Amino acid sequence: MTIEATWLANSGASLCDLSNGTAHWKADLDAPAGDATLPNPHDLLDSALAACTTLTLQIYAKRRNYDLQEVRVTVSHEEAPGTYKLVRRLELQGNLDEKAREDLLRVANKCPVHKVLSSQISIDTTLAG
Repeated sequence: MTIEATWLANSGASLCDLSNGTAHWKADLDAPAGDATLPNPHDLLDSALAACTTLTLQIYAKRRNYDLQEVRVTVSHEEAPGTYKLVRRLELQGNLDEKAREDLLRVANKCPVHKVLSSQISIDTTLAG
């Protein structure tokens, strides 16, 4: 799947439209330059990890018949020159023993976005015609 981001100078704003061909959403710069009600690119990256973790835990808990009633994942980040550290915190509600909680933590660390962000990433950029 390909994500497309579009910005038009005549819009008078800094926000961009995003689409994967079926879903559509927007992103903007941080306030005060942009619209503070929209996610910025770092929010989108961090939210990809939070969403993937939440969905992965939900599916896994159902398969294992764990009594998982609620998942809350918070992701923040710390930036320094040359580094971007994601800090993820899991809150798991339900009748879960320590073994189930440890199993869910193990699975959270294997969600697809976690795997991608933990691996070597390369970016190949070209100019279109």
